[in-house]
Amino acid sequence: MSVTSDVPVEEAVPVVDLWDDDRVTAWQDYHLSGMPDLLSSLNLCHALLALANSGLLDRLRSKKSVRTDELLAGMDERVGRGLLRYLEVRGVLTEHAGEHALSHRGALLTSGVALARLGFYLEAYGPVTGRMTDLLTGAATYGVDVTRAGAQLGKHSGTVSTASYTPTVLHALRSRSARTLLDLGCGGGSLLVEIATRHPQLRGVGMDLSPDAIADAQALAERAGVADRIRFVVGDAFAPGTWPEDCREMDVVCGVGVLHELFRDGDQAVVDVLDRFAAMLSDDAVVLIGEPELRYDDRENDSDFFLMHVLTAQGIPRDTAGWLPVFGASALRCTTVYANAVAGPRTRFYELERR
Repeated sequence: MSVTSDVPVEEAVPVVDLWDDDRVTAWQDYHLSGMPDLLSSLNLCHALLALANSGLLDRLRSKKSVRTDELLAGMDERVGRGLLRYLEVRGVLTEHAGEHALSHRGALLTSGVALARLGFYLEAYGPVTGRMTDLLTGAATYGVDVTRAGAQLGKHSGTVSTASYTPTVLHALRSRSARTLLDLGCGGGSLLVEIATRHPQLRGVGMDLSPDAIADAQALAERAGVADRIRFVVGDAFAPGTWPEDCREMDVVCGVGVLHELFRDGDQAVVDVLDRFAAMLSDDAVVLIGEPELRYDDRENDSDFFLMHVLTAQGIPRDTAGWLPVFGASALRCTTVYANAVAGPRTRFYELERR
């Protein structure tokens, strides 16, 4: 029951504005610090992930606009309506005549690459960043008490790799008239499947340590209609002596982001793997290694990328000047370096041949 009165509130209850220098200064300092924007960004990231993972995003994409009751079918209505209102305020959604739609900003924030980057940090590395204090103080050890989410890492890295590196790998294949490709550390298989879709003559094999990733990759190949030309196997990328016979006869052996983690054990650990690759290559085959060039700045979230490597006890990525001496100490020589012009992750691909 509500209580009403004919007397205006302004007349019934006086409002007294109180000034306090310390309070005003404290809150002005808070706003000037930028913390309000950080908090809003943090919560928006979680809201976007909920939008995608709950199925609401698929419903929004299914038509130009969706009735609110249809959009929230099967959801908790109270939470759902509140989330929709929040996303309207943040400019992600629009509402008109009882229907919701993605705004232009919302479409950009939920693009494939944008969501993959979000998932990379929030889902794949979220279990790690959530224990940052424990990792810093020694109360937790990475690999024992906490690990990154491997399945999510493979999924989101695959999306970014496919969007960013497919043209580079295709260029390398076509420049050598290559017809066969081995993709090491293939994850969910999206890169190899996309390359096979664009290169009708290509036959290939994807290899990963994760049986779940291999199962997902094979299913993806079947959905894409390329399972007759590519297959996926569980295997150790760093142990070529254990590879199936056909994997040792490929024109190109490709690995994206698979080697730099070994730097945690020193340069020789990387050289040893390169030497094992060289020992199994056929005469005209090449190794194509794609590795991120870590820069200590904020472009492409490089500072965040650096932090993830520190927290997870990985080897730190290097630039070209750091890689060339490593190749020089191995049985492989670098013949070409490919770089992404203008946009995309600062990853370089090194084409390597036997000496």
